[in-house]
Amino acid sequence: MDNRFVSIFFRHLTTDWFTLRQPELKNRPFVLRAPSHGRMVIVATNFHAERKGITVGMALADARALLPELEAWDDTPNLAITLLKHIGEWCIRFTPIVSINPPDGLLLDATGCAHLWGGDLLYLTDIIQKLISRGYTVKGAMADTAGAAWGVARFSKNQIQIIPSEKHVEALMSLPPESLRLEPNVIERLNKLGLHQVKHFIHLPRASLRRRFGTHFIQQLNKATGEEMEMLEPIQLIEPYQERLPCMEPIVTATGIQIALNQLLEMLCLRLRDEQKGMRAATLKGYRVDGKIEQVAIVTSRPSHDVKHLFKLFEIKLQTIEPALGIELFVLE
Repeated sequence: MDNRFVSIFFRHLTTDWFTLRQPELKNRPFVLRAPSHGRMVIVATNFHAERKGITVGMALADARALLPELEAWDDTPNLAITLLKHIGEWCIRFTPIVSINPPDGLLLDATGCAHLWGGDLLYLTDIIQKLISRGYTVKGAMADTAGAAWGVARFSKNQIQIIPSEKHVEALMSLPPESLRLEPNVIERLNKLGLHQVKHFIHLPRASLRRRFGTHFIQQLNKATGEEMEMLEPIQLIEPYQERLPCMEPIVTATGIQIALNQLLEMLCLRLRDEQKGMRAATLKGYRVDGKIEQVAIVTSRPSHDVKHLFKLFEIKLQTIEPALGIELFVLE
């Protein structure tokens, strides 16, 4: 199975969060500020401030000289990390492997997941549209490597970009060096040498590139092209015995929940039976449309892979599950 990765880029992560809590800010230019070397510096902008030429790193006094009506709010320490972890946990409904990518992104290992949504485009579109509906400004890309997906998500003009399998190197060619996640000083040196796009240096001898720009440069280039494997660190450890059932339409009825549980038990018990093992404890989780998770758990007196027996243990607890607007993913582990 070919590896597929998704990169999600939150262009205004922290200011979007402020706007969600203070809707009156939605149509006004505002920034987040933090002290730096004795002066106030802008650490995040919203869309309206950015459109007026206000940028991250600019001194607040200079920004207000450019835009007198600019509003500024104190930055919250570690807010971006907290938000990424929270949104990342929500994204587990799309794949069990979600990794935070500070300060403004998530990386998802989508290998073997997209077909459950009907293909790569429908899968990524569903992710992006749901995040937009939650109030975030996002772009997303899917490619064979996490590095290529990261670069395309940030430097493509499209909000949603699917790079066909085995076309990720081609997709990198027109992107700037920043798309490879390089250090600022290396990017500056590349630009001074006139190497403004990946295609200007990707075919140069690796030994020469290593001497000029260092080992990290080669590692990042190799990760983007797929010559070096990039392992994602999931925000939640994956249970060795877990089955997932995404729902094309949110489930709101008790009958629907029972059908989902039965399907999951059949899948998991088949694995246990093949490995001559039995279940002693299990948890059924329902990921709701509103982001909340409903769950019920059982324990058995002895190992079992009997679907009917295990279903009956769960059945008496299913009535405690409140689907609200609907459950879009069931997980049994």
